[in-house]
Amino acid sequence: MVTKLKVVCALTNSKKRYKGYDVYLKLSAATCILLIIVIGFTMYVVWPGLERISYVCAVGSEIIGFFAIIMIAFLWLVLGSATLGIIKIHPIALRMANRFIYTLFPLTLSIGKVFLGISKDQLRQSMIDLINHLVAIEMYRVEPSRILLLTPHCLQKNTCVHKVTHNVYNCKQCGGCKVGGLLGLAKEYGCQFIVVTGGTLARMKVKEARPKAVIAIACERDLASGMADVFPIPVIGVLNERPHGPCCNTTVDLNKVRDAIEQVIDKESYVR
Repeated sequence: MVTKLKVVCALTNSKKRYKGYDVYLKLSAATCILLIIVIGFTMYVVWPGLERISYVCAVGSEIIGFFAIIMIAFLWLVLGSATLGIIKIHPIALRMANRFIYTLFPLTLSIGKVFLGISKDQLRQSMIDLINHLVAIEMYRVEPSRILLLTPHCLQKNTCVHKVTHNVYNCKQCGGCKVGGLLGLAKEYGCQFIVVTGGTLARMKVKEARPKAVIAIACERDLASGMADVFPIPVIGVLNERPHGPCCNTTVDLNKVRDAIEQVIDKESYVR
């Protein structure tokens, strides 16, 4: 059963953060325009030389160039239309637009840095907002056992002797960190819950768990790369808070994690 969801990405760490997905949407439009101009100019420049070598090669290169321009324009129109709710977009086109976001990121970041002074984390925040928004447009309701709550080990207090990276049930739920609260949510809803030490392990665990939806808690960098790595599995990103710096005794708002679970869980297969 396909259902529209309202998914809010919890990105509240940076005081200077760009709110919402509008920054990435506008910068991606500028990136697409730049790509189209570059491709068009290249087609114009190489045509005479290729024509002298082979007319067939020249025509073939022009066809490839025009196809690339059409695809870039089409994917951004899908992205913009879906984001702004102008028309209803087919799920396959939405997935193509989602992948397009990841592909554009390096060039979009360069443009944002040069012209707007936007940092990588700020643009990642905006991109994650945009991805979450696209996920919210069209998603299957997921039974509890197919929802994976994926968290980094830095949420656990670094002095705790009960390590949870191999077995989350080692947690004594003492309240010293947020792992106990997240374990409580996983037990309450019947979700899978995994604590990982890095991106490679996270990808492996996702492959083993085979979830239909992932609720991921991480920093901007890990969320942005992780969402791309597990595509096309839909991911809702919840940004962790880092009062002691990165990768050390981080924390997260459990209410926002609960909200994310409530938004994707199939109520018909969930009994409190």
